[in-house]
Amino acid sequence: MATLQNFDAEIAKTKQVVQDMRTKIEQSGTVLDTLATADKKIGDANFDIENARIEDVLKQQKVMEGNIADLIIGLEDATNVFGAEFESMKNYTGWENFIGIFSSQSKQRMRTDRVRNMSLAGNLQELLAKSDTIVGILKAQKEVLDQRYKTSETSLSQVIERRKTTMSNLEAVQKRIEELNPMLLDIENKIAASTSQKDRTQLEGERSKLATEYNEKQAKEQELLAESQTLERYTSMFQTFVDSLNNQIAAQSTLINKLTIDTEQRIVLYKALEDSLKTAAQQDVAHKINTLGSQVDNTAEETMAGIGAASQKHIGDLLEMHEKNMVASADIQRRKKLADDAFARRFDEVLKKHNSANYVQS
Repeated sequence: MATLQNFDAEIAKTKQVVQDMRTKIEQSGTVLDTLATADKKIGDANFDIENARIEDVLKQQKVMEGNIADLIIGLEDATNVFGAEFESMKNYTGWENFIGIFSSQSKQRMRTDRVRNMSLAGNLQELLAKSDTIVGILKAQKEVLDQRYKTSETSLSQVIERRKTTMSNLEAVQKRIEELNPMLLDIENKIAASTSQKDRTQLEGERSKLATEYNEKQAKEQELLAESQTLERYTSMFQTFVDSLNNQIAAQSTLINKLTIDTEQRIVLYKALEDSLKTAAQQDVAHKINTLGSQVDNTAEETMAGIGAASQKHIGDLLEMHEKNMVASADIQRRKKLADDAFARRFDEVLKKHNSANYVQS
């Protein structure tokens, strides 16, 4: 049977990457929520810090998804090896067939002992347990991403509206500046043409007021222009952030879908193993008693005790799905092909890389 190498260490490492990503995503989301509040001031220094953090999140996203995809491929490799070894259990070995020439009972007993002594059940339980762990990581992360995506999308819309308001205010200020320019020029001409000291004093007072307003509007124009440019940069950056969240959600869904269907396949294998062990137990006692009754059932139960109870929940789930006609082999294969195709499209590079560095070795 293939051995799963470093899976626990890889899962632990992936958990840490996921936790780090959650922290940074939450920090970026908080900044975005702050930007959505109209009375909050923003600056270029904050932008550089936030931009670096989002770029780091994007890099970690690829690492995390690649790690989990590789783990899933490794589990599938192990399942395929398991399936091949399980198929070998259904038939008699050459030695068992040779013994069968002399004693069919010994032949059956040898096959039963071989089935009992193989560690397939334990290995399959391990596959199911690791599948559950990875699905748990993915679902928890997807829940966080879904919530953050909703709030961030709303905040981004508010930031966009804030920039629109800023642009509208900027246009109003610029329009007023355009109005003040000819007014100042006109009053300058009047002052130059005036010969009355009283009129000149009054005109100079009006010019002072207009000049003060003009200077204030120019300062406001620069302030609004800087705010608009900063909001534009933040809008572009956080659009990337929100798009990244959406992309992560899609990736999580692809991974969850594939792993869920792969797990169904493992459950079917487990059920087949269970049936095979019971059949082997029945064959083992069939030559000892004339009627297959409670003794056969008891012997089969004793044989199954070696499998343990860790996967009974999965068997219960399997039976429930059987009732809904969800786990017919043909249906699983059909849905698995769709999930595999979607997985291959999104994680083509990981698949290629995995071919040269498998987690699972024969």
